[in-house]
Amino acid sequence: MELLRYLKNKDIQIGSRIPEFLLVDQSDNALRLKDLAGSPAVLYFYPKDGSEGCTVEACEFRDVYDDFRELDCPIYGISPDNLETHNSFAEEHNLPFNLCVDPDKNMINEYGVEAEYLCSDQESEFLRSKYSAPIKDDNKLTTIARCTFLIDKDGILIHKWMNVNFRGHASSVRDQLHKSFKFDIAF
Repeated sequence: MELLRYLKNKDIQIGSRIPEFLLVDQSDNALRLKDLAGSPAVLYFYPKDGSEGCTVEACEFRDVYDDFRELDCPIYGISPDNLETHNSFAEEHNLPFNLCVDPDKNMINEYGVEAEYLCSDQESEFLRSKYSAPIKDDNKLTTIARCTFLIDKDGILIHKWMNVNFRGHASSVRDQLHKSFKFDIAF
């Protein structure tokens, strides 16, 4: 798939405070930016529970989760799926972190992570048949771009990854957290 464009021209700059948000975790609890105060956090956006790429990415975050816990850095996976699919996905893959729903897509819009992709005929057919993806006649798909935001204990964006490859991404985020954490301790 080829990224054509992000649907909202939002660009949160590194060093700026991230926008307020309201999410619902898989236990149906509200999660807001203020709830994350006092420790860094990873907010990663992904398109769909159970899809191949999203499963690999989630399992890779699971596999390095202890490294994040050691640095008191929770991970939150965010997609437009509902609580039921989040619970099934988390249970099936033994995910130790929260998967959250953005009920009104406000955060998805504020963070500018929804995008339009151009698919090949083969990709379109696969996505339609396997995931019932809403591919348009011109082989365009609107979905969540795989993006990750690393914020510090005060809600300041310290690093972001846009339209990432799911393989190896969790390790890259972990490595950046270690670099940022060591930098923070030096002062």
